[in-house]
Amino acid sequence: MKPKDEFGQELDKDSKPSSNLSQIPWVRPDLVHKRTRKYYYDTSDLIIIALFSALGGISSTFVGYLGNLINSFLPIPFGGGQVLAGLHTFWIIFIYLLVKRKMGTSLIVGIFKGFIEFFCGSAHGILVILISGSQGLVIEMIIILFLTYENKKILSLAAGLATASNVIIQQIIFFNSQVPILFIGTIFTISFISGIILGGIFPIYLHSFFEESSILNWRKKPSDIFQKKNMQIIRVGLIIIIVIFEITIISFLVFQNRHSVQITGSLYNPYTYYPIDFIGQEITIEAELIGDVTYVPTREYTGVPLSIIVARGQPIYELYTVKIIASDGYFAYFNSTVIQTDSSLILETIESGLRIVAGNFHGSFWVQKVAQIEILETVNN
Repeated sequence: MKPKDEFGQELDKDSKPSSNLSQIPWVRPDLVHKRTRKYYYDTSDLIIIALFSALGGISSTFVGYLGNLINSFLPIPFGGGQVLAGLHTFWIIFIYLLVKRKMGTSLIVGIFKGFIEFFCGSAHGILVILISGSQGLVIEMIIILFLTYENKKILSLAAGLATASNVIIQQIIFFNSQVPILFIGTIFTISFISGIILGGIFPIYLHSFFEESSILNWRKKPSDIFQKKNMQIIRVGLIIIIVIFEITIISFLVFQNRHSVQITGSLYNPYTYYPIDFIGQEITIEAELIGDVTYVPTREYTGVPLSIIVARGQPIYELYTVKIIASDGYFAYFNSTVIQTDSSLILETIESGLRIVAGNFHGSFWVQKVAQIEILETVNN
């Protein structure tokens, strides 16, 4: 005869009350059954990952806006907010500790938390998934590199490097040659220290407090043999796949950023210019580049007329000035009359980026690597 519980329900021979979930105060032990087959993640692990990742994603969204608020009070573009950057990594390390240091957890939490942040309205947009996932990936790689699961110093170092990785990713994608290397190094250091303290030491000691109390008594120890042997090949394989996937995403974003222009200023509809959005509106012109030190004989150029690009933004004023700004800070001006009447003014897409072709102007107006087109009100003196 099959054994029965106190309610008279038959139990399967390969099932028994869980010694794990049955000890959670809010779960009735007589209603919890667990199959004898062991899985890498218990149900309780998945619950912890889901709940705390969601909490981390929600809180990180507000931490991001708080960081932007700090930046608004400081004369630097995004360095000040990095003092709080460790709070993003806090959740990855804390959840990793809560599930008894099971490998793969940091990467899963990073990606899942990034999705939550994105849907909660992160200021970084969809890029936050890449940033958060990269932080989890860095932690996984550091743990694998040092082959340690419990060393507090290594975990703190991993948290610091993971936190600082957001600076590198943003610099790669939104590269601006005007930003000094010293400045990048400074905010990297700030982020690294924040990661060690807020993302490493803080969750480690918070978890130690939990373990010394009775809060985590219902958690069981994972199988070290299963972790270190059976999952090693799968872990390394997944890491390789994720790294390749991430490199592909970063390469795509870098390409997109290099071939995009911010259309800003006195407009009803500021937007970001992408060549793909203007397919079919290109024209081909013949132009001769005559500069002070550069000369290119007459040849054909294909691009989108500057008048169409400006018109898409809907200028507020009838008379305006267009400022073409390159990624290195170089700029040139064109007035609205010229923009509307000169068909030789086009924005050409080339391998190195976008450039202005100005057939009826001196070579100094042929701005290379265009990063921004700003519409300014024309002031008549």
